[in-house]
Amino acid sequence: MSVNKVNAYDADPHIAEVYDTYWETTAEDAEYLLGRLRESGARRVLEPFCGTGRVLIPLAQAGYELAGMDQAAGMLARCRMKIEQLPEGVRQRITLIEGDVTSDPWPTGFDAVVLGGNCFYELAIPEEQEGCITSAAHALRAGGYVFIDHDCMEGELEESWQEPGLRGTPPYACVDGTFVQFFGETIWFDAPRRLCRSRRYVIVTSPGEHQFSRRITMNDSIRQKHPVSAQETHDWLIKHGFAIKQFTAGFDGPPWNAGDGRATFWAQKEG
Repeated sequence: MSVNKVNAYDADPHIAEVYDTYWETTAEDAEYLLGRLRESGARRVLEPFCGTGRVLIPLAQAGYELAGMDQAAGMLARCRMKIEQLPEGVRQRITLIEGDVTSDPWPTGFDAVVLGGNCFYELAIPEEQEGCITSAAHALRAGGYVFIDHDCMEGELEESWQEPGLRGTPPYACVDGTFVQFFGETIWFDAPRRLCRSRRYVIVTSPGEHQFSRRITMNDSIRQKHPVSAQETHDWLIKHGFAIKQFTAGFDGPPWNAGDGRATFWAQKEG
C-alpha cells in the first residue's frame, strides 16, 4: 500500500484467527450478494480484500467462480486452511492471489467485484479508495456489477477519532489457548481532511502452565485511516462509469440519507 506500507495482519498468525472468530462474523452480506448475483446472471466474481474467505467461500459453495485477492499472507493462509476442508468441486472454483490491491494489477473479465466488509477502512487516503473503484471498472466486463458496503462518516473527522490516549481491546482467546489483545493510540489527525494516524501494538500471551506474554509492534506500527463518506463513494462510482442501482442504509434498507452510519451500493458498469 502506498501509505500504509505493510499489512499489519501479518504481525502474528493468531491475528487472522481473532479477525475470523470475533471481528468479522456476519453472514448477512454474503446472503445479500447471493440474491444480487442470481438476479444479475453473474458467474465469475472477484473479491479484493478477501481476507479469510468469510464471503468468498459461501459464494463458491453456491456455485460461483471466485478469485480472492489480499496483501496479508496470514489472512490468506487461514483462508487456504478453510478451503482445504471443502469438497474438491468447490475448491476448484476458488483462486487466491497474494497482492497489493492499491498497486498490483487486478485480474479482468469478471461479472461482479465485491468491495465489502468495510475494506475501504484499510486504506489511508481517498485516492487509494477511489483507485479501488477505478480498478473494479477495469476488472469488470461491460454490464458487470460492483458491490460496496462500508461505514460512512460525512463532514469532518468525528471527535471520537481525535481523542488522545491509549485504548485497548479485551483479550481474545484462540483455539490453542493463546490470548491476543490489541492496543492503539491516536498520534495525529487532520479533521477537515478526515485523516487519522495511530500507533498500534499487540500483546500475545502463550497458553499453558508457564504463561508468558510478548509485545509485538504491528508491522506497520503507525497506520493512517481515512473514514470514507457515502457521498465520496457515490461520486467516485458515477465518475468511473457506473450506474448506481442501489444506494441504501444497509442491505435492502431504506434509501441512504445523511446521518445513516452505513452505506451499501450495488452499481453496474455502463457501456
